[in-house]
Amino acid sequence: MRMTSFTGGAFRVSGAHRAARGVMTLAASLTLGACGMFDTDINNPNAVVEENLADPAAATPLVNGLGATVSRSMNQIAGTIGAVSDELTWAGSREAWNTLDNGDINDPVNEYTDGQYPYLSEARWLGDYAVTQLEALDKDSKLRSRVDLARAYTYAGLAYLLIAENYEDFVVSSDRQANGDPVGEANMPTMFDKAISLFDKGVTLSTTLNNAEWRRNATGLRARAKFSKAVRAKFGTARARPANGLVNDAGASADAAAALALMPAGYRMRFTASAQNNGGYFATGFEISQRLEIRAGDEYINTNTARTRPLDGVAGIKLVDPVTGQPDAVLGRAIDECCRQTSSQFIPTTAISEVEMNLILAEAALASGNNAEFTTRINAVRSSNGLAPYAGTPAAQTVLIHARRTNLYLQGRRLMDHYRFNTPDPRWLPVQTTFRKTCFFPISYNERLQNPKAPQPAVNRSAACA
Repeated sequence: MRMTSFTGGAFRVSGAHRAARGVMTLAASLTLGACGMFDTDINNPNAVVEENLADPAAATPLVNGLGATVSRSMNQIAGTIGAVSDELTWAGSREAWNTLDNGDINDPVNEYTDGQYPYLSEARWLGDYAVTQLEALDKDSKLRSRVDLARAYTYAGLAYLLIAENYEDFVVSSDRQANGDPVGEANMPTMFDKAISLFDKGVTLSTTLNNAEWRRNATGLRARAKFSKAVRAKFGTARARPANGLVNDAGASADAAAALALMPAGYRMRFTASAQNNGGYFATGFEISQRLEIRAGDEYINTNTARTRPLDGVAGIKLVDPVTGQPDAVLGRAIDECCRQTSSQFIPTTAISEVEMNLILAEAALASGNNAEFTTRINAVRSSNGLAPYAGTPAAQTVLIHARRTNLYLQGRRLMDHYRFNTPDPRWLPVQTTFRKTCFFPISYNERLQNPKAPQPAVNRSAACA
């Protein structure tokens, strides 16, 4: 689905305050040739003040802008999680991609994770702001479309989910004047809870409105949130690889089944990148197809002699389907979208899909020893991709891991699968955190410099990942 971008003015402030960017313009740029240096009585017809956002007409653009902001963060996280995992590998000259590729995930100074942080902070703040604005309009019976509120709940929940899945700690504050406190590493599960509570509201409202699209989106994302929360819980405070990485969460399974009942065949909640919402500090598609800084990983593709791109066509696909032994067609389609010379820099990102719901249910069945149900669910995934059915060979967990690897490629899930199934990226160096512990992104260096409540000194690693 295409997300409409809110392209109005924006403002930005430092540190924890910068999350307010994307709402409005509070100050206009001044052209010195048109006025005196000290003139202050300037009438700017393009200025938007915050009071304008209480106008019911502003609700739809505000939610569209929120969708575009969340999309931008998803785009960047697809790149950084891709680089830390085996999905992407360093191919260019920017050393920060190389350090991620080698497994150094917890360095706050890394330019790409440092650069992506304020955009996710912005998405989280704007989500809370939009929900508050639209709830007030709804309470006063002034909201022109209550579907906008269902969308706001869903987008805001997704911002919290991206934080919960990918960060060791995060600063969450609604105050644009005062610095905010970090959530705290021990309290990061509450980010899942906040996401789930917003998806709850999205499901309830979209059900009331009989809006199938946003009901399936919110329900599917709630399934993903419950599933990911169960995955991270497996790592515990010791951050060790679990003996059994399979997840069987009743809430995730119930939501996955409910979402499937609402999803047409092949359904995906997908964000289409555009010039207005493509990345932020960087855009993953641009880094792959234009700058050639990163490319698909060595376990996935056969490269050209310069090792910057896959070979053309099926010859470029190294990873084989474990059932047929043929180059994997699902991966081939994903590589066509993101990683070839002909790929656009505006790569799409998928938030949830029919396939992912079946993968959640397949895993729950395998974890509970229900091999017949596992086979039914994994073959639903294979059938939707035009693949031959699975009939018991190779081992079920091998097939599950492979199906997640190809069907969720560049969707930000691979790192947690590396950890929970104890299948490290061959590029990880033994000295790096990811080789030894299950760790994620830190609060960024730039946030720490500008927010004294964030971890200090600014260059320090997270305590659990030191």
